[in-house]
This record gives sequence, structure tokens and C-alpha cells, in this order.
Amino acid sequence: MRRMRKHIFLVTSSTGGFPNIDIRIDTNKLIRKLHDNGMCDAFGHPTSIKRLLFKPIEDIITYGNQVLRGLINNNQGCVNYHKMHRIQYIIQYSIAYTIARKYDISLRQVFRKYHSQLAYTYTNDKGIEKTIKLALYRSFKRDKTFFPHWLNKIKQDVEYKYRDSNPLKRKCYICGNPQQHIMFHRKKISLLHMPYSNIVKEMIRINRRQICLCRECFIKVSQNLLEFNQITKRKLT
Repeated sequence: MRRMRKHIFLVTSSTGGFPNIDIRIDTNKLIRKLHDNGMCDAFGHPTSIKRLLFKPIEDIITYGNQVLRGLINNNQGCVNYHKMHRIQYIIQYSIAYTIARKYDISLRQVFRKYHSQLAYTYTNDKGIEKTIKLALYRSFKRDKTFFPHWLNKIKQDVEYKYRDSNPLKRKCYICGNPQQHIMFHRKKISLLHMPYSNIVKEMIRINRRQICLCRECFIKVSQNLLEFNQITKRKLT
């Protein structure tokens, strides 16, 4: 077992050389987190949020949505995702208790007036009428594609960020030659001496500390044999 985020843990087992990965929600830690936020007691029973009693209802409901989405959205791929139903219940009733205490009415009256989603209509600063409500989830069925999609997106982002890290995949910045790569590096601007060479001017212009050159162009720029317009004729892709 290996810990990941504060409220989820990773269970791995090896079968045929490949790991089987189960990511589970630690609901006890989530409840402790809600308790620290004043939304429930130590046993997970919903309570009113004292610090929000003097806030307008729209701010109270907005806060509920922030907590709800923050805790539930990122756990859709967990094996025991169905347990998030209890977390939603705590948040929903905590917001309802807060509204009930704010107006000194019963919980039944709150749900009778604002319904289960606690829908509330108000007028904003611009005089526009708006309705806000809790974004309650109807289903807590696990999304098995959630984490694979998430991991694939990270992989794509990393590949995109470092796609030029392999010189074999690069072309010469000046002439486009895909072979015989050499990385040309420049110093920090604070360490450079005037006047700048043409290649350094171009690197500063495109905000690069290094660029890929073929051997022939590397020799030319090292001796400052190319004019500035000869270096800038090729655009970055």
C-alpha cells in the first residue's frame, strides 16, 4: 500500500509482471477534513458553519459547491467512489443547517422553501436576477476511465513540454537540416558582454537559452559569419 494524496491511498498487486492498481478514498480523513472546516462533528454528523452565519445565502451555497466539487470531482475513478454519497450528504445538510440557523428556522422549513438543492434566487450588484443552488451529484458510479485518462493527459503534457529534449527529433533552427545536431547555448543576459553576436540577439528575441543547430551553422554562428536576417528567416514551429 502506498499513500498518495491525504485522503486517498493506492493498493497495488502484481499479476504476470503488471501491477493491478486500486485507488481508494479514505472517507475517515475526508470527514476529519470536513470537521476541521466546521461542517460536521467528529462522528460525521452535519453541523452549521458558524463563520458563515453572517454571509448572504448565495455565498453560503457557493462555499458548499466549492467544497463539494473539490472533494468529489477528483475522486471519480476511485474503487469506492460510491462512498462519496455520504460526503455529499454531510455538505448538503451542513449548508442547510447553516441557512436554518441564520434565519432561526427549522431544517424542514429550509428544504420546503429551497428544496433539496437549496435553490436560491437573488439580485447581484448589477441588478441582474440570478439563481444559485447546490450542484448535487445524482450518481456515484465509478468512472473507470478517469485515472487512465488523467495519466494519459499528464503523459501528453510531459511529452509536449519535453518534445524538443531529444536532439534527434530536432531540426537546425537556421537551415532546417535534420541531421548532425549541436546545441548552441548562451549565457544569462547579465553575464553577456556587448555587443551581442547575431545568434545571441536572436536567442534573446525568442527567449531561448539554447537552440539546435547543424554542424555547419554552428561553426558559422560561432564565428559570427551570418547576418541577423539570415538567422531569423526560419520561424519556430
